[in-house]
Amino acid sequence: MTRLRTPILCMVTDPDACLGRPIERVVAEAVEAGVGMVQLRGKGMPARELFLLGRALLEPVRRGEALLVVNDRADVALALGADGVHLGGGSLPVGEVRRILGPGRLIGVSAHSLVEALDAEREGADYLVLGTIFETRSHPGLEPAGLGLVSRVARSVGIPVIAIGGIHAGNAASVMEAGARGVAVITAIQSAPDVGAATRALLAAMGKGTGEHEWPGEAGADQDPRPA
Repeated sequence: MTRLRTPILCMVTDPDACLGRPIERVVAEAVEAGVGMVQLRGKGMPARELFLLGRALLEPVRRGEALLVVNDRADVALALGADGVHLGGGSLPVGEVRRILGPGRLIGVSAHSLVEALDAEREGADYLVLGTIFETRSHPGLEPAGLGLVSRVARSVGIPVIAIGGIHAGNAASVMEAGARGVAVITAIQSAPDVGAATRALLAAMGKGTGEHEWPGEAGADQDPRPA
């Protein structure tokens, strides 16, 4: 079964944010610097294309002992041997995805309110990606939820909360202090001139390396951290 160790820094892929650099290179540099999870996102990408991109990313992710989760596509995740699937508002229900994936892989769910967070936990999600916390270029005009939502959700659920939306090294500490167990970013790493330095700065702000915690129920201590 797959372990989700926190605090964790997650990078959500966006080849268009990589300043013209190959996404494979950016992912390799980020994982080497300490990114713990790569979320493979391919909006509108055909299954074959998403699979080929995932296959190109899998080797650097595995080499860095990070996790790879695939947005929405349980079939692609299984074909890749990925660590799990991340679900959005229009995805299949958590229970159906669990039936497809089996018990050994992670299922994350995007949430934008306390109600959505509680629903996701009740349905069997392993972790939440909660946003949008701060103003972000990827969602112009969207009113940010703020740190209050992080605090409310973190107090109310028993699964890890990973905050997303406008997070960078200058505000990551406040997100963790509000109760998040991780941070997810897009441009803060992929659009940085120095990917490794940006990753390390985020981890330093998060306080990575202190209070590391393995969430119970996701794997036994003697089990292999990778799915079969």
